[in-house]
Amino acid sequence: MQQIAIKKLEERAKEYQDSLYKFLLYYREKEKKIKLDENRHIELICKELEDVYYWKTKRLIINVPPRSLKTEIVSRIFPARCLGKKQGIKFIGISYSAGLAQDNSGDCRAIYQSDTYLSVFPRRLELKDDQNTKTHRENKAWWQYYASWSTGTITWKWCDIMVIDDPLKPDDADSDTVRIWVNNNYHNTLYSRLNSKQDGAIVIIMQRIHDDDLCWHLIELEDKGGEKRKKVVIKAIAEETEDYREKWESFFPKRFPLDILDGLRKQDPQTFSSQYQQEPTNKETQEFHEERFRYHWTQARPTPSYMRIFTAVDPAFKTWQQNDQTSIITAWFIEDRCYILEITAGRITADIMQEKILYHLNKRQPEKIGIEAFQAQSMIVTFLKSEMRKRGKYTDIEEIRQTGDKESKIRKLIPLYKNWLVYHTLQGSEELEHELKRFPRGKHDDIIDSLQMLYNMYELVPNTWARKMSFNIEYDINGNVIYN
Repeated sequence: MQQIAIKKLEERAKEYQDSLYKFLLYYREKEKKIKLDENRHIELICKELEDVYYWKTKRLIINVPPRSLKTEIVSRIFPARCLGKKQGIKFIGISYSAGLAQDNSGDCRAIYQSDTYLSVFPRRLELKDDQNTKTHRENKAWWQYYASWSTGTITWKWCDIMVIDDPLKPDDADSDTVRIWVNNNYHNTLYSRLNSKQDGAIVIIMQRIHDDDLCWHLIELEDKGGEKRKKVVIKAIAEETEDYREKWESFFPKRFPLDILDGLRKQDPQTFSSQYQQEPTNKETQEFHEERFRYHWTQARPTPSYMRIFTAVDPAFKTWQQNDQTSIITAWFIEDRCYILEITAGRITADIMQEKILYHLNKRQPEKIGIEAFQAQSMIVTFLKSEMRKRGKYTDIEEIRQTGDKESKIRKLIPLYKNWLVYHTLQGSEELEHELKRFPRGKHDDIIDSLQMLYNMYELVPNTWARKMSFNIEYDINGNVIYN
């Protein structure tokens, strides 16, 4: 008789068993007594997660605005419902903090143990008493839900499906240390927890918060032969007609009408662009605009009396992918106009950097080479001077010690671009322009940092007719100029 009763319950609840979206609506209304505002983006997310459960999608990235019910769907309802369909499946849930991860795990347990869940999945197994903690629980079929945070450890745990829900909080987005750690931890720790790299699934759901957050980091690796991922991008306001909404329509009209979204955009354009439109940089938030980029092409050198040539070097000796690049830039200055001649940038060793500097010297013959120097990097000046003497090359080399906030120094270039005083090379300026358009939210700013160094060098030794300097020159105890 019990089996017959269970069979009838299953037949009655079949539509909720077979549809994650319908199960979500049913649970919210029946258990929480809250009727969910049905919305197409919720149905879209549920559909993509269905494909993960049926192993049609093994790697999924979903970018969606905050307060869109993403955590309830992906980190709570989805694991619980999967367990009802397949009692032995194993999950790991990752979030940016221990508290959030534990909350998700606890809410998933509450769903699993509720009477509403039992009415849909009457064959539910009990949880083991000795494996029912804040972060780890199992049922008697060895189902597992283990919760952790993106900077935590998950040794000896493994899963069939991993859900990564907001691995980086917005307050840490500008911290290179935290952001790089989260990106590396995906490869070094999280990925290894899949029981099967071929058959297991990883779902990442988050709003974009930086030009080098985990989503973009993984997308960049695709171009280098990395794993391919299905990407679902849900913008707060549609910028073109989509399958489920028209252009300029809100993604969640009942909760986020257009006037509310417009107010959020005006209040903080950068945050709105990143977290709501999934674009860490765009036209509205750019500080350097490509419309201000001018170009030059010339084979002849200007008359020497009207020309100054300088080379600026921003060294970075480590060659790891996440490290800054070494940047070498040489330019003419003619009546305060800067004509960029040569840019060399990359993750190179000290000996290769020395050869690149000598290449700039041989080809462009600058009157001065400025090298940012601190700690061990100051040794490059000594080695370079020695090598130049051996090769019979002579020019002034100066160690530059910069002080103050880097972003503030780079922003001094903005009026120069606005007044059409900077000219790029027709070829070879792509990476410089990439950094300019994404500043200050870009992955790197090494080339534009060396460009502002170049301008400082020029202003400290201008032509007699150049504009009057508006700042004082300071020197350190060794007699080297301090660039403020």
